Amino acid sequence: MAEGDFHGDVLGYARSTLQAWFADRNAYASTDKFLFLEEGNRRAAVVPDILVAFGPPGGPRQSYKHWEEGKAPDFILEVLSADNWRNDVIRKPALYADLGVREYWTFDPRGVRTDGGPPLEGWRFGAGGHRVAIPSTPDGGYLSQVLGLEICRDGRLLRFRDPESGEVLPDYLESEQMRRRAAAARQDAESRAASAEARAASAEARAASAEARLASEVAARRAVESRVAALERRARGQ
Repeated sequence: MAEGDFHGDVLGYARSTLQAWFADRNAYASTDKFLFLEEGNRRAAVVPDILVAFGPPGGPRQSYKHWEEGKAPDFILEVLSADNWRNDVIRKPALYADLGVREYWTFDPRGVRTDGGPPLEGWRFGAGGHRVAIPSTPDGGYLSQVLGLEICRDGRLLRFRDPESGEVLPDYLESEQMRRRAAAARQDAESRAASAEARAASAEARAASAEARLASEVAARRAVESRVAALERRARGQ
């Protein structure tokens, strides 16, 4: 279970962003979900903080049963806490490697490790459980080949980054803020456009009015000139 806001913020962000990112793929991404390892043995279970499996369809589940899904999760990340970090760092890697997990990560948002280990690290598992540490990128992130995303630390928060664009994937709250800002900008642009159209229409109306006045003045002048000419003709006829 999530332990406090920092733990919960990491899980909430991971769940929303990964589900959105892999929405168009056969992928299951979840957090704080029972992973049962043996059919009929409910004691053989772990509860990974973040779990991603490619192949099984998305959608809600009560748990992830290894034998029903037909494969192990591809990606697992544990958020370390003071009372279990040794278990996650020492015992879990071998367990997940034997299960067939392809990448395993740990994140220490509160600095609970006392062994001098880094706050964020990941391993790739190969044949026979061979474990290879994932190196950091030049800007301090780590590339997950399984997710196709970079994983980076932002203080006590975990972030996923698109390696092609360099953009950090927003969570639901950030997406909603971006949507609202975009909607406000669109409304402002539409208001400005409507105001410009109104000003243009007003200018056209003033121009049309001026043209009408000019035409009226020209017609009146011609009428006067016509009357003057008629009077001059009459005068010459006398």
